[in-house]
Amino acid sequence: MKKILSYLFLFFTYSPIFSQTIEGNKISQVYEVRGIDAKQIFSKLNYAIALIYQDATDVIKYKDDQSKSLIIKALALVPVLDAYKLMNPNNSELTDYIDYSHSYTVIIKVKDEKYRIQMIYQDGKYSDSQSTEYKLPFSAKMDFKMNEMEEIMEKARKEMDQEYYDMTSRKKKEIYILSQPKVVREYQQTLKEYSTLFFQSIYKNVLDEINEEDW
Repeated sequence: MKKILSYLFLFFTYSPIFSQTIEGNKISQVYEVRGIDAKQIFSKLNYAIALIYQDATDVIKYKDDQSKSLIIKALALVPVLDAYKLMNPNNSELTDYIDYSHSYTVIIKVKDEKYRIQMIYQDGKYSDSQSTEYKLPFSAKMDFKMNEMEEIMEKARKEMDQEYYDMTSRKKKEIYILSQPKVVREYQQTLKEYSTLFFQSIYKNVLDEINEEDW
């Protein structure tokens, strides 16, 4: 899945964009649609969203034709590197990645010849076969700072100090703690790639609809 996302991410980077902005759990981008007014772009965005989602009416929570604004709420499965697998590489019951569910909100605003799209992630959750829910030990951010990385590692140290891990070797505990920056860096990159893939899929469908030949 990671390879597919990376390939599509590279494949779609041709599109004309003004900027991409990341702030915590929010990522936004502005796209050009030259020669097309706001009303037409808004219509084509609705068309694109209907193609992407199985039931667009279920995910569109707000739509205003006057202000040319859309709000979408849906769910994404985001693969996160499993630090416990890194700590126990020979444990066949563990997988390299765990798919954490992230609720997200997409806000789209349209002007003549351009539109802005923003995705806001909520923190990830995972439920095992016994329906026990687990939360990611860090928030759904795409711009972790060094001091935040240190806090995450300190949290991992405290976790490994719990009585539950008394029988775990010191080496395995070290692997778990030192793996946290790798897990977080890969995680935040995956969030960025997921959003960019989603944004570009919408943009591509908008362009395809514009360029559709007469039949």
